[in-house]
Amino acid sequence: MNPSFPAFSSLTKKCLFLAAAVVFLTQTSLASTISGFVYTKNRVAIADIDVELLNENYQSRGRTKTDSSGRYTFTGLADGYYTIRVMPFRYDLEDQEATLEVTTIKITGSGQGNAYYTQDFYLSPKRGGLEAAELGVVFAQDIPKDARELYEAGLASFSRNRPDEGIVALRNAITIFPTYFDALARLGREMFTRRQYGDSAQMYMKAVEVNPKSATSLYYLGYSLHNIDRQYNKAALVALTSSLKLAPASPQVLFLTGKIQRIEGDYANSEKNLVQAKKLTKANVPEIHSELAQLYGNNLKKYNEAADELELYLKASKVAAAEQTQTRKIISDLREKAKNTPKGQ
Repeated sequence: MNPSFPAFSSLTKKCLFLAAAVVFLTQTSLASTISGFVYTKNRVAIADIDVELLNENYQSRGRTKTDSSGRYTFTGLADGYYTIRVMPFRYDLEDQEATLEVTTIKITGSGQGNAYYTQDFYLSPKRGGLEAAELGVVFAQDIPKDARELYEAGLASFSRNRPDEGIVALRNAITIFPTYFDALARLGREMFTRRQYGDSAQMYMKAVEVNPKSATSLYYLGYSLHNIDRQYNKAALVALTSSLKLAPASPQVLFLTGKIQRIEGDYANSEKNLVQAKKLTKANVPEIHSELAQLYGNNLKKYNEAADELELYLKASKVAAAEQTQTRKIISDLREKAKNTPKGQ
C-alpha cells in the first residue's frame, strides 16, 4: 500500500514560498564588494593586470583582470578577512598585497548587510625589469616647443578617453620632430594595443634608433615583429636579446624570448628562459605554465614535467569546468606516458 501524505494547503504553500524568498533575500544581501584601481607609482592606471582574491586561510576565492581603466572588482562577498594580491607579470612591476576586513554586522549583533570597499594599489618597478631599466638610463632631447605641446595634448586626450585625437596629436608632433623618442614610443604602444603590429614595429624601430638603450622599446619591437608573422621571429629574437641584456630580471622578456625560441626549435634555450621567468615571478602565471607544458610534452618528451606544469596552470587559471575536465584528462595521459617511456628516451 502506498503511504499517503497530507496535502499542502494553499496557505502553507504561500508560507513556504515566502520563507524561501526571505532566505534568498538574506543570502543576496550578504553581497559586499571590494573594488579599486591599479596604478604605477606615477599614478598611471594599468590595464590587464591579474588580481586574485584570497580568503583568511589564504585560499583563492577568485581571479580577475583590471579593465581598460585599471579597475578590478570582486562581488558577492560575505563578512571576513580577505587578501587582494596584484600580480603585474606583463609589466615588470612588483607584486603587491593588501588585507582588509569585510564586516557588516550591526552593533546590536543582529543581521548582516552589504558594503562597498575600495582598495587601490600603486606598484613599484621590479629590480632588473623593464621599467627599472628605463629609469636607469639618462636620456634627454632638445624638443621644439610646438612638438612638445602636441605631445602633451595627445597625452591629455588619452587621459580623457579620446584615443583617436591623441594619436593624431602624436603623429603631428613626430612630423615636426621626427626623432621625438617619447612620442614614437607612445604611438608605438597605442598601435600595439590596437593590434596594428606593422605600425607599432615601425614606430618602435625608429624609437630604438633614437634611444638604443630603451629596454621597453626593444621588447615591444620584438613583440610586434613576432605578432606580424613567424618569418619575423629571428628579427624579434635579436630585439628581445638586446632588451634582455638591459633588463636581465624581466619575466616578461624571458617568457616571450623562451616562447619564440620554442617555436623556432631552440628547445634548450627556450627551457632555460622559461624556467627563469617562472622563478622570477612570485605567483603562478598561467601563460608560463602553459608554455612550459607544451615544451615538455610536445618537444622535450618530459611527460611528468609537462603534467606538473598543467597542474600549476589549472591552479593559476580560472577555467571553465569543461576545460578543466579536458586538461585533467591530458594530465592523466601524460602521467601514463611517463610510466611507459623508458628512462633516457
